Amino acid sequence: MVLQLNLQKSAKSLRLSLDKAGVRPDFKADLIFDLDVSGSFEHEHEEGTTSKLIARLVPYGMVLDPDGQMDVFTFSHGQGSVHHVGTVTPDNCEDYVIRNVFGMVPGWGGGTTYSHVLEANLRHFGWLPMEAGGWLSRFLFGASKPDHKEKKRSIIIFVTDGENEPADHARATRILEESQERGDQVYFLFVGACEHEGVDFEFLQEIAGRFRNTGLVIIRDLDSFVDLSDEQLNERLLGPELLEWLKRV
Repeated sequence: MVLQLNLQKSAKSLRLSLDKAGVRPDFKADLIFDLDVSGSFEHEHEEGTTSKLIARLVPYGMVLDPDGQMDVFTFSHGQGSVHHVGTVTPDNCEDYVIRNVFGMVPGWGGGTTYSHVLEANLRHFGWLPMEAGGWLSRFLFGASKPDHKEKKRSIIIFVTDGENEPADHARATRILEESQERGDQVYFLFVGACEHEGVDFEFLQEIAGRFRNTGLVIIRDLDSFVDLSDEQLNERLLGPELLEWLKRV
């Protein structure tokens, strides 16, 4: 009950922050939360820090998502690691990673590549066509489903503790570049969460500076971040570029 009351309070605080920034009250965007499950992030998952992070972001789904929830994807290295876990809501967010992700999802404890999960996100919200297997099935069995899902304005919150593997840089960049060129109504908010100063998230800084619908928040102490006040957390996440995007689309 306490968690539910806190989430309602946090949702009101977020709405107030958006109102002050000039984001119209009826603005809606579907939300995705991408979570890195590479080996280097296992400690934060096991101790519950990333579960707390998801819970702190549930009010964003409550306020912005038409269905009041967030889709959760996990990823590590390669296409086979990308997994749609399900949705997170006020009713199921407590210990979400421990109950639904820890040691259970494909690619658990693997490396880190960004491009495949970004591609899956864009397919999920209709900005890219379905995979070839879906087309072949429709051809063989005569189904009449369209190649695209309905296109949905969306915000992707992408949380990683490590650098993208260099071999994936070109592919990830191309996916973001083509999304921008198509005019997809998508905002990518990358969150680099790592306490090690040697991890500079150079690739994320590069793409955040290059694309107008791509932002970056770097967190050096995730434990402290999840304990911020609602106002402090919103100030960290709602950067000027994201707020302009929220007002523009």
